[in-house]
Amino acid sequence: MSKAGTGTSAAGTGTSVATDVGTRVAGKAAFEAQIADLTAASLEATARSIQLRTVTTNLNTIKKAADERVQ
Repeated sequence: MSKAGTGTSAAGTGTSVATDVGTRVAGKAAFEAQIADLTAASLEATARSIQLRTVTTNLNTIKKAADERVQ
């Protein structure tokens, strides 16, 4: 009877390992998806930052030109 219990325990462990591997694979896929989303958001933020810097530079240039005309 002791051996039968051990066989059942080993079978249960095999199922547990398979479940653990499946969970790890799913977790890895979810992590990689999050990294891809983060990368996309970072690229979008960088593009907006460059656009904002360009607009700010243009406005400062216009303001300086207007200030020179007034003086």
